[in-house]
Amino acid sequence: MPNSSIPVTAEGLPKISRRSLLGAIAAIPAAATATPAREMKFDWNAFFEQATPAELARFHANALTEVMANIHPELSWRHVIDHQTRFVLVVGDERRVASARQEV
Repeated sequence: MPNSSIPVTAEGLPKISRRSLLGAIAAIPAAATATPAREMKFDWNAFFEQATPAELARFHANALTEVMANIHPELSWRHVIDHQTRFVLVVGDERRVASARQEV
């Protein structure tokens, strides 16, 4: 197969000008705000009813880690959940941690 370029004509393409491009860009925010957005509220009761025990443990470990970070902002907080030994650790130290949480 020869490696040669084939000239292309713009017969099938729409005519693009700076004016038409700016008009199209200006119409995007108007179209986005035309439909009123319904505010979605998170249903905490449904979450607690449907969550698995592992998800609840992760949720509460995250919450405790965030609270401890608010109490002691000078430390870097993380938590570890080990399901094999049934152990949860929330620790704050002066080192910067690569991952905020770890689960085994």
